[in-house]
Amino acid sequence: MHITTVVLASLGIALPAAAWAQDATPTFSMQGWRPTLTLAGGNFVLQPSARLDLDGGSFWDQPQTDGQPARLDGGYNVRRARLGVQGSFLRDFAYNVTWQFEPGPGNQFDWASVYLMDGWVAYSGVPWMTLRAGAMTPLNTLEYSGSSFDTLFMERASIINIAASVASGDSRLAAGGEAYTDRLFGSFYLTGGQSTTRDSGDQRGLAGRVAALAVATDGFRLLVGGSGAYQFHPGTTDNETIRLRDYPQLRLSPLRLLDTKSMAADSGFTIGPELSGTVGKLLFQAEYQYIEVDRTNGTSPHFEGLYVALAYPLIGEGRRYDNKRAIWARPRFAEFAPAEGNWGYLEVATRYSYANLFDGAVRGGRQTIWGVALNWYPFRTMRASVEYQIGQITLDGPNRGFQSIGIRLGFTL
Repeated sequence: MHITTVVLASLGIALPAAAWAQDATPTFSMQGWRPTLTLAGGNFVLQPSARLDLDGGSFWDQPQTDGQPARLDGGYNVRRARLGVQGSFLRDFAYNVTWQFEPGPGNQFDWASVYLMDGWVAYSGVPWMTLRAGAMTPLNTLEYSGSSFDTLFMERASIINIAASVASGDSRLAAGGEAYTDRLFGSFYLTGGQSTTRDSGDQRGLAGRVAALAVATDGFRLLVGGSGAYQFHPGTTDNETIRLRDYPQLRLSPLRLLDTKSMAADSGFTIGPELSGTVGKLLFQAEYQYIEVDRTNGTSPHFEGLYVALAYPLIGEGRRYDNKRAIWARPRFAEFAPAEGNWGYLEVATRYSYANLFDGAVRGGRQTIWGVALNWYPFRTMRASVEYQIGQITLDGPNRGFQSIGIRLGFTL
């Protein structure tokens, strides 16, 4: 018996003794667009992964008066540039190691900006559950439960990004998992700092989400749920602070007008409901988030926000329900082949979002943005998006209005 089989058996993990001896010959294949190396009869799988999002666009219609902050600048941005490897081992374990190379809006590439984006291991040997640990994106909130490659707009709604910064979001060090059936979903994680953010390693928090597919008929499906997060140890080096801020839902300018600044705090939490579903091919989804910060000065300012979005396919079927993440994923579609009458997948989306970071002495701003977007996926691995936004940001002083246009060319492997 192979020594690995003996060790796994002692841990209660079943693996047939002949599993590693079935076929010791390495095999190379293509899974869609992804080259795949398989070893030990399928007990080890290695695949490269890559992600590139190139954004460009412009802001205009920004009235400028004395006392206002700098203007939002347009231009271009390497929104995502990531390389890594992923795969599985011992059949029931998955792994992902991905490094990010994007410098951030308004910045030039610097090796100091290279961070570990994903570095996790997951166990899915139980049919209704997945356990994870490492640097990951916890499935917390409806929007963060899905891939950024599938979002209706180039960026998630501001209130969702702000809420996720409390104890979840991208590249969060965490341990936890998800449980799911055809109709029910739940996730829970113990979280730390972000692997892409310096001096946040001492953060400690909790995050989770629940959702239920309450109605599932041929013409109507309804998903209801909610999410929450609690940061009980801010852990930052500058006197234990929490800072809430976001870009105007388009990352071309480094300027973030919506910003509470750093608040000395003992803890903070966020909680909110979600509602989504489909009527025929029409997708609707909405989330609300309430955020409260327990400051060390004895005050507890609270903030809130929401978004409501609709999407409809112009080419292809409506979005499908993914029960393992409780999201509405892109449908399977025939890839671009004009000679065969196939044009990929094309959808139009609209969204209204609102975020209020005003409360008492905290003057973080209030933002409302309405937008419309067109997303085209000629292939499963490629995305082209164009979106228009009109927004209003209220600060202590004259309001800041703007219009913007954004364009994205994306690739994933």
